[in-house]
Amino acid sequence: MDFELEEKQVGFLNNFTLKMIAIITMLIDHIGYIFFPQTMAFRAIGRIAFPIFCFLIVEGFHHTRNHTNYLIRLCIFALISEIPFDLAFFGTLFDWGHQNVFITLALGLAAIFCLEEMNTKRIYGIPFVLLLVTSYLIQCDYGIGGVLLICIFYLTRETPWIRLILTTLTLYLFFGAFELYGLIAMVFITFYNGKRGLPVKMVFYWFYPVHLLILYGIAHYL
Repeated sequence: MDFELEEKQVGFLNNFTLKMIAIITMLIDHIGYIFFPQTMAFRAIGRIAFPIFCFLIVEGFHHTRNHTNYLIRLCIFALISEIPFDLAFFGTLFDWGHQNVFITLALGLAAIFCLEEMNTKRIYGIPFVLLLVTSYLIQCDYGIGGVLLICIFYLTRETPWIRLILTTLTLYLFFGAFELYGLIAMVFITFYNGKRGLPVKMVFYWFYPVHLLILYGIAHYL
């Protein structure tokens, strides 16, 4: 991947730093959900994570040479993460009514691929709609609203004010007022400088299922 600094990007947060902010706020969210469900401060902090992940999916799309490998990698970790996700949040090996966030990110990546191709091939509008319907039917984390948010970040990459407005509307309309704490993520995104940072991307893929297993183990066996 090439994360060279673009001329107009003068922020001090690189790709690695944004990922760290996302996973730390996600971890705080999950700790709150599992151990302190009555303390909403944990959940409020956790709202910051998903918009950053949406932004990073779009950045990955623009900087990754092989989109197919990128999508396959997301799908593989969606499969790896499903049992840890179901154990941590629902106490069962399989909960068919909820799917983990890697599935949402994979559907979002596939959706922006369709949007990219729709510039020249209108036929891609059909799979785009099917992806949205799928995200609704399988009840993946953040659902259709999450996939649409990734698309919004893709479509407004060069127009941050429109991105802020559409993100606000999407968070509120699909998830309610509490999810607006996620707008804090836009502050961090504003200071993104386009650089890659430390090249440890697989750490972030593995963090999701591993931390869920650890939290489940602490909650049930300690």
